[in-house]
Amino acid sequence: MKKPDAAFNESKRITNVDTYHNLDAADQQDFDFLTAMAVQICGTKISLISMVTADKPWILSHHGWSIQETSNAFSFSVQALKNPNEVFVVEDARKDERFQDNPGVARDSQVIFYASVPMVNKNGIALGSFCLVDHEPKTLTEEQLKLLQNLSRQALNLLEFRKKRIEYESVNKKSEQNLILLEETQKTNKIGAWELDITTEKTYWTEEVYAIHDVPMDFDHNKVNAIEFYHPNDKALIFDAITNAIENNQRFDVTCRLITAKGNLKWVRSTGRKSGEKLIGSFQDISEFKKNELKFQGIFNSSVSFIGFLNPDGILLEVNETALNMAGLKTNDVLGKYFWDCYWWQISEQTKAELKTNFQKALAGQVVMYEVAIWSVNQTPITFLFSLKPLFDDLGNVIYVIPEGWPIQEIVDTRWRNKSVIEGTNVGTWEWNVQTGETVFNKRWAEIIGYSLEELEPISIDTWMKFAHPDDLIESSRKLNLCFDKKAEFYEMEARMRHKDGRWIWVFDRGKVFEWMEDGKPLKMYGTHQDITLRKEKELETKYQKNILDALYELSPIGISLNDYETGKYLNVNQKLLEPSGYTKEEFLSLSYWDVTPKEYEAKEQTALLQMENSGQYEPFEKEYIRKNGTRYPVLLRGMLIEDLYGKKLIWSFIQDISKEKETERNLHEAINRLHAILKASTQVSIIATDINGTITLFNSGSERMLGYKSDELVGKHTLQILHPKEEIEGQELWADDGEKATGFQSLVHKARQGISTTKEWSYKRKDGSIFPVLHSVTAIRQDEKIIGYLGVAADITELKTAESKIKSLLAEKLEQNNRLQNFAFIVSHNLRSHSSGISGLLDLLNDESPELFQNEMMQLLVRGGDNLKQTVEDLTEVVKVNLNNSEKKSFIGLRNVIDKNLESLSAQIKDSETTVENLVEKSITVIGIAAYLNSIVLNLITNAIKYCSKERRSHLKIYTQIENKYVILNFEDNGLGIDLNKHGDKLFGMYKTFHKHHDSRGIGLFITKNQIESMGGKIEVESKVNEGTTFRIYLPSE
Repeated sequence: MKKPDAAFNESKRITNVDTYHNLDAADQQDFDFLTAMAVQICGTKISLISMVTADKPWILSHHGWSIQETSNAFSFSVQALKNPNEVFVVEDARKDERFQDNPGVARDSQVIFYASVPMVNKNGIALGSFCLVDHEPKTLTEEQLKLLQNLSRQALNLLEFRKKRIEYESVNKKSEQNLILLEETQKTNKIGAWELDITTEKTYWTEEVYAIHDVPMDFDHNKVNAIEFYHPNDKALIFDAITNAIENNQRFDVTCRLITAKGNLKWVRSTGRKSGEKLIGSFQDISEFKKNELKFQGIFNSSVSFIGFLNPDGILLEVNETALNMAGLKTNDVLGKYFWDCYWWQISEQTKAELKTNFQKALAGQVVMYEVAIWSVNQTPITFLFSLKPLFDDLGNVIYVIPEGWPIQEIVDTRWRNKSVIEGTNVGTWEWNVQTGETVFNKRWAEIIGYSLEELEPISIDTWMKFAHPDDLIESSRKLNLCFDKKAEFYEMEARMRHKDGRWIWVFDRGKVFEWMEDGKPLKMYGTHQDITLRKEKELETKYQKNILDALYELSPIGISLNDYETGKYLNVNQKLLEPSGYTKEEFLSLSYWDVTPKEYEAKEQTALLQMENSGQYEPFEKEYIRKNGTRYPVLLRGMLIEDLYGKKLIWSFIQDISKEKETERNLHEAINRLHAILKASTQVSIIATDINGTITLFNSGSERMLGYKSDELVGKHTLQILHPKEEIEGQELWADDGEKATGFQSLVHKARQGISTTKEWSYKRKDGSIFPVLHSVTAIRQDEKIIGYLGVAADITELKTAESKIKSLLAEKLEQNNRLQNFAFIVSHNLRSHSSGISGLLDLLNDESPELFQNEMMQLLVRGGDNLKQTVEDLTEVVKVNLNNSEKKSFIGLRNVIDKNLESLSAQIKDSETTVENLVEKSITVIGIAAYLNSIVLNLITNAIKYCSKERRSHLKIYTQIENKYVILNFEDNGLGIDLNKHGDKLFGMYKTFHKHHDSRGIGLFITKNQIESMGGKIEVESKVNEGTTFRIYLPSE
């Protein structure tokens, strides 16, 4: 057999094994149960639990084997412990080179099969193993191996439990010994006890403390008074000790001199420590020790806890006053009785049985602590945290059991309240170790975001962060740091979290740091986690509705006010109410409605108040308000009575400034009066109204005069048909475009019924049967978009028809005259041109034959006269053409093209005159007109700019357009000589009017241009300043 390798950190393992002090306690029932179970489960003959020490294995339990120990050199266990995290199995040791020469394998009772599960503690150290042995080869199933591992863990748990129990017993024993020692010390020393409430600075003294101070028991003492007894040189010492204990939680034990109330100087020893919000301590007169019994009794009875002494039989030997007073008992009521038979425990048989069980545990050496409800005065249950502590003698035997209890009813009530609150409010809870990130959620926390706790595992603070909305993390971190820096007591945060279904929900977290590390860093936080999604949605909805209401309030076309019901004072007003008043909002809010109400309306105000008292609202009524400047304006009020959250009565009023309505009302009355006057005075016009069936409802005086009827003969009795010739109505029976048959009265109002007002010539029939022509207009009368009748207005056009006949006759006559005039103009133009040409021709022949004659001035005048006559004939011909060509067809013309062509044809003149032309007209601009006219207009205005340029500066012509409504404005802007419009403005476009001396000026160009523009439906305007320039604006239709 190969010797096992002992180099796998054996020293560390041995050190851990040595901490378990019960290794030789082999025959133990709990371990035996486990080994027996292992044999049953795995079907082996032998099972044992062993711990391997430095020199030998110790068998804690065995089943089917009497060997108690064996050498490490031959131990299978050591080999198994080399891999503490694995199950060690040797199915046939005879075939395994590690164990072939092992004596245990070679004997008659061979160890053929061996299986071992190491028992590894929390430090990762293998203390020993749970083993199976058999004399025959075996193979374990997976299930058997798994169960064997469970048994190994249970054995380790038992081992750990026994270790801890022994440790606790040892500590408890030392504590009890110390307590006994303390009690004995107190018995032999004169020591008093004191207590200081840190919050109120009130102190509690035991009797000995009073005695030491030589003051009566009713002496009013506190922290300040107590310190005053100390010797002046020792006051700072005791003050610093107390301060340090309060602020730094430091115990103190000081010796000082004390001057008693009787002037006696005593040396005292004062000790103290902080306990919650109190300082407690002892106070000893070391000038003269008191008896230990008195000192012990003082402490015993002054304790706020329930304390007693029980002998091993459970008999109550001693009990303090606190225990007696809480139940209203006397010493004789309980001393000498079994503790469980005393009054406190009679609350129930279960309570008594539990006490007896726990007492037996204490007799066995255990310190038992549990919560229990016992009786106080009048059988009132109160919950205590109760303990039973054994006291041992030097041999370790329990000689007394000390029952001690602390009332925790308030804690229990708080606990139940908190639990009820958590369950009642349906909130989640969380606990967070700030330093490690470990986090605990309750079931409700997970449910809020749609998960179970199992789905969230593993749970840590990262779980929380994963579901939190990224935009909320910065604010959350800021608030947490305020808590960590102790600048805020509570962490409170409304935030969004991602629900399992993908939506964002709102939660409210509230928490607090409850534990801190010694260096001041936060250790643990606890808090709640509440789903506030519905509340947030309501808040958002409320905010949205409030914004709407605020907007309606401020943008309302009607004034709104909130008034105090009792005083009438304005509490709030909107802008609309302020507008007509002249007040600022601050000024208005300093008033009451009595301040802006004239005295004559007080009765109406009182009526409104009475209505609100009876029905909660007041009916609309009109009154006047007084402006800041003292003037008045009419208002219409309506409102209601409400109560605020505190039950205070308020009035909401809606105040409409009806100044315009009143003005409209006045105008309406005036209009109605005028209408009645007009109807009455309209003797030349017939105005007749009907209902929808044609029955006459209005018949004015003009109708009476025109038709011969009186109003009362027709109104409400006849239709319009009585006033129209029958044959004319029948002739109009089919006049609907859609072929609808309209007969009788409907034929008269058919178009009006369709919303089309009609005016046409009709005939009226007088009462005497005579018929005369009228111009008749029919309009539908509507109310709320519904036709309620028709209105017919007619004028007698007999004279008009007569005049029309005459006019037609005159027009025909004038047309004939115009035709003759046109022919005359052509004849005159033709004949004058012929004669002019003849004269010019004769002068030319004469010039050829006798040129010397033209040296004569008279002949030169004759030549110029002939040329002027020729030009005049041409000008007259052009004017005639403009007047006769108005019917020429118009078309869309591109302005840019027309201007470019004229600039090209005039390029030589432009160059000679050194004129700069700037054409800014866009190619897309078109106008409606006659191309020949437009070409003539552009040519004339460009040549004018060239002809009348200034010699004092370089000539410039800018051509550009503007759009105005349906017109294109073509502008010609030059910097030429300009025109004195004050002098020549009224004759600017007259024929043969010239304003500058120029050899080519004839005074016909602008006349023709104006006529051409107007013939195309346009107009021309001019702006000019002498020696600055001229701008012509031509308005030409664009559509």
